[in-house]
Amino acid sequence: MKKDYREIVIAGKTELYKLERFIEEICDFHNINNEYFGNILLASTEAANILISVSEGKSGTALVITFEKTVKGFTFKLKFNGEDIPGGTDHFLETEIRKHKLAKEIYIIKALADEVTISVKGESITLTFYVSSMNYEKSLMRINKLKEYWVKKTSSVNKGNE
Repeated sequence: MKKDYREIVIAGKTELYKLERFIEEICDFHNINNEYFGNILLASTEAANILISVSEGKSGTALVITFEKTVKGFTFKLKFNGEDIPGGTDHFLETEIRKHKLAKEIYIIKALADEVTISVKGESITLTFYVSSMNYEKSLMRINKLKEYWVKKTSSVNKGNE
């Protein structure tokens, strides 16, 4: 089985359009519906904004976003390209979350993603979206609609024979 793995690099908030296009291409390729596409896009954009705000004003830092299709679903990992960010990011996210400065952003991310993992030092955020069960849910819905249709059809045919 061929692995689906992709990666892009964003230099700052002015390049967030690259992330949007990246996610749109992935969702189009995998036939992800608009509702779920919106969840993936908003959660990923919020996570990117948080990490970009960490590195603002620090030269030589770029945000690397990797996508991997796994057994669980879609996994997006957002991390910095270098080993260390000038000035450090140790516990930045943890501190900001405690101060409730990022409460809204973290809430949005956790509400839209199925799994969220923030690294211990706060230099990466991993988002996982379960997409494997989407087709199963659609097929159950279609089966139920067909059953309803046939029940109505059969009952109207039986009434016509009486």
